[in-house]
Amino acid sequence: MIEFLLPALLPALTFTGLAIWRWRWLRLPVVRAEGRVTLILPVTGPQPGLPALLACLGAQTLLPRRLVVVIESASDPALARINALAPGCPFPVEVVLAGGVPWRGQKNTNIIAGIRRVDAEDDAVLLLDADIRPQPWWLSAAASPAILGSHDVITGFRWQLLDGRGLVGHLVAWIDRMGAVLILPPRFGVIWGGTIGLSRKALAALDLPRLLDRALVDDLTIGRAAKQAGLKVLSRGAITVPTPNDGDALAQLRFMRRQLQVVRVCQPRLWVALLMVSHLAVLGWLYTLLLVPAPASVLLLALLSACGLVRAVAHAGVAARVGVPDAPAGLAVQLLIGAIPPLADGLLAALCWTMLWTRRVRWRHVEYRVDGPEAVRVTARFPHAG
Repeated sequence: MIEFLLPALLPALTFTGLAIWRWRWLRLPVVRAEGRVTLILPVTGPQPGLPALLACLGAQTLLPRRLVVVIESASDPALARINALAPGCPFPVEVVLAGGVPWRGQKNTNIIAGIRRVDAEDDAVLLLDADIRPQPWWLSAAASPAILGSHDVITGFRWQLLDGRGLVGHLVAWIDRMGAVLILPPRFGVIWGGTIGLSRKALAALDLPRLLDRALVDDLTIGRAAKQAGLKVLSRGAITVPTPNDGDALAQLRFMRRQLQVVRVCQPRLWVALLMVSHLAVLGWLYTLLLVPAPASVLLLALLSACGLVRAVAHAGVAARVGVPDAPAGLAVQLLIGAIPPLADGLLAALCWTMLWTRRVRWRHVEYRVDGPEAVRVTARFPHAG
């Protein structure tokens, strides 16, 4: 019966091949356009990492025209934080208070308020998240295609750093890095909200205040609309952006669960694919283990582990290529996870199952009832941590 288990090799071979391809062909940008780019940064909470982010933005090869920081209200601790840090920035910083409404995600409310500050002097606009630590070429890589007119929407993906993680955090990083090496055609409409470069054409075609008015999330909503509008979307390997560990093991699990919740709501077919792939990998591995010591089962287990080890090495290669090499201790844990496939695949499968019975999403200090991509209701707002 071992021949029936060979399909379990398919996910392992696929993601190993993608990781090798990303490592082999990832190139840093060589074309740099000069232009005026406004950054829009929605923030909330105490933001201990904000000084590091601003330092990264100040080191860009293409300095932004300005940074528009959008905060929900004057009671948000992010306001005092940015007011204290803004004078040290080598570019203008504008602070906007967005307020809150009960029918959409708070991040979208902040983005809408920020977009309203865009004017005719902007050659491009870039939306970013506060948890990234972009490399010096990041802004140029995300904005140049929009400035030059070769593409309308430019994105990439976060790259989870391994420092300060326990086993759970390493599993989350492994799963998330899988998304970073995944290559999806633009027709899937998958955009990462941590970096979204928008051309003037995209701003006009998408009409973000209207598009995001009832939406939970910005990225997948923008991606779907860009596909429908026929805009040219570019997902750049050079925009593989370092993202540090955020919180303890429980916080990291919540992060991954929330990512899957968003996929479940906005891209249900992709969620089904993740569910099927993770179960195929776990069940195939476990059943093959039951057939040991049959030579074919031993060979298949060895192949699955070898694929995981190669993936870990390829991931480390990508990390080094984008300027954030894995430390030896972190790489050792990733190699262990790769050698025992059910660890990460089992966690992914379990998290996917938790999406069947819940429509409540907690995002920072706001809890939502979500019945669809544009059927959102704020159910509670909690005090800001810190």
